[in-house]
Amino acid sequence: MQIALPYNIESLFQQYYRQLCLFANHILRDEAKAEDVVQSFFAGLCEGRNTLPEEENARKSYLFIAVRNNCLKQIRSQKTKNKYADQLDKNMIEEQTIMDAMIQAEVINQLMEAINKLPQGCRQVLQLAVFEKLTNDEIANNLSISINTVKSQKKRAIQLLRTRLDARLLMLLLILLTE
Repeated sequence: MQIALPYNIESLFQQYYRQLCLFANHILRDEAKAEDVVQSFFAGLCEGRNTLPEEENARKSYLFIAVRNNCLKQIRSQKTKNKYADQLDKNMIEEQTIMDAMIQAEVINQLMEAINKLPQGCRQVLQLAVFEKLTNDEIANNLSISINTVKSQKKRAIQLLRTRLDARLLMLLLILLTE
């Protein structure tokens, strides 16, 4: 059953925007273009061009499929990029790749939510280490703190996350920190 817009698009945007951007980036390999695709999709929802399924799982699937299709349109429009030539036909993207990207986006979203709940100092240090890939020296210079403070904030953050995350998410975090 379909429901007519207006739907609570703002809550959908807040709930799925980050995941959809990560998902689109997995397909496009370009963060800025991925954000543009997702923002354009939500703009279309605001303009009432689409209706959404009422059931939550169907709605979530619809969002990911629509963003995937918009990514494929984006790829098709960039004919000069040869590295995307094999992706022009949407049948070329295998379902397992799509599922992997969806799972990866969801896991990273959970990890980001857990990091955002950390105390400010721990959160800042960990975000710079994981998402900006800065070294301890660079983090210390960036935040005007000592290297020992950076190390202790990282250690404290990992200890706090150890109590809040399951083992798989914690392993992902540790892998991101060592890359």
